[in-house]
Amino acid sequence: MDRRGQQVPAPGAAATRAEAPAPATALSTRRQLLLGTGALGALAAVGAGSVAGRRLSSGPVDPRTEISLWSQTVAYDATGSRTLVSGDAAPLELDPDSRWAAELAASSPVRERAAAFRDGTEQWRARLDERLQCGTTGDSPATTAQLGSLAATALLDLWVLSDALPAPVAGWSAPWRYVWPRDAAFGAVALSRIGHREQAISVLEHLGTLQGRDGWFEARYVPGTDRAPDRRPRQFDGTGLLLWACDEVVQDLEGPAATGALERLSPLITRSLSALHGSTSAGTCLPPVSPDYWEVRERSVTLGIMAAALAGLRAGARLTGSLEARRAAEAFALLLEGTFGATGYQRYRSGGGADSALALLAATGGADLATAERLLPLRESLARPGGGIAPGAAWREDGVSWTPSTSLLGLALARAGETGAALEVLSWLAEHRTEAGSLPEKVLFDGRPAEVAPLAWTAANVLLTLDTLARG
Repeated sequence: MDRRGQQVPAPGAAATRAEAPAPATALSTRRQLLLGTGALGALAAVGAGSVAGRRLSSGPVDPRTEISLWSQTVAYDATGSRTLVSGDAAPLELDPDSRWAAELAASSPVRERAAAFRDGTEQWRARLDERLQCGTTGDSPATTAQLGSLAATALLDLWVLSDALPAPVAGWSAPWRYVWPRDAAFGAVALSRIGHREQAISVLEHLGTLQGRDGWFEARYVPGTDRAPDRRPRQFDGTGLLLWACDEVVQDLEGPAATGALERLSPLITRSLSALHGSTSAGTCLPPVSPDYWEVRERSVTLGIMAAALAGLRAGARLTGSLEARRAAEAFALLLEGTFGATGYQRYRSGGGADSALALLAATGGADLATAERLLPLRESLARPGGGIAPGAAWREDGVSWTPSTSLLGLALARAGETGAALEVLSWLAEHRTEAGSLPEKVLFDGRPAEVAPLAWTAANVLLTLDTLARG
């Protein structure tokens, strides 16, 4: 099963059945109401130097690979309830540049919460705007208007999937309406960066209440509960990534605010660091075998689990200031370099091909190991015909680009100092939003958005990439 509950063949295996072509999706005729004229104009800006323009052929693609677009976005309807909009769902007329129905009462708490969320991002938006006006895009195909539009819609996507919830859900389609610790970690960091630091701390504090005594997390949770919706195996990457998120959020604070956050997050920090130290023998051994973001059972430790463990160990060393924690992080970095690094940072220690988890390593502070020289080839080795990348070289050849992996690569490139390449990824993401402006999970071989939209992890990655570029 893949990360969102869909049947997946074993990596590298052929699909067990050909999916019948889906009927053409009826697009809304109220595009300017869904997006606003400024965003619509930005979407029309397509650069010849985009990721799609630079990709290599990724081999034969089954033209029958069709996945419908389940929704163009998620919005609050006139009753104040979240609902899927357009695509395979029912249409809904929205206020311009919003995620709520035009008929929603002016006095609705939804509008009040949306206004408060937007107000909280004012400083971040102003800084990003200033940076864009100063020529951040350079020779990139991305335009200032396009990036501004992308930022606006990513903010809306993250808001609608986290509003009035203890933690962001991955998406709003039924199999996605759960809290994944991995996704929530990135969501929390993004919330902190855009100005909602209290909400970010609350998200991490909530995840801390879900953590097992041994420091592990379930693969996902029913929102507002500590229950897993199924029996899929626990996943170890949440432990390291949430510890990384704690460090990132605390770094955004100063003085008493930072001290208060550390106190609130202390249980999560302590359990996570203890689990990482215990499972790796203070950084000298590989972590336990666990599913990662591919969401399949594994027999060997993957690069994704290694990247999350290193991120957590390094974060723990910074948060605690402990000499023991610092030595464990240093030892694990050497272990990673001597094992996975010795074979080119493939999915497994002994092979498995390129994996977008290399971008996870760089995106969470491991750019010293996942250098720009290693990251840039992922755009070719994992390329898909639609212009994005697949999760890995061993992933099935279905022609589908995955925006979580593609946006994570953009963030990794930005943090590795590859501004132009990061902007190209952002431009591609902007060009492949839905008609409503939301970022989908998948993009088909011919460039059409597909399946779930919006997706919280992709929105968070986009915001973090823009933030990294704005900080210059």
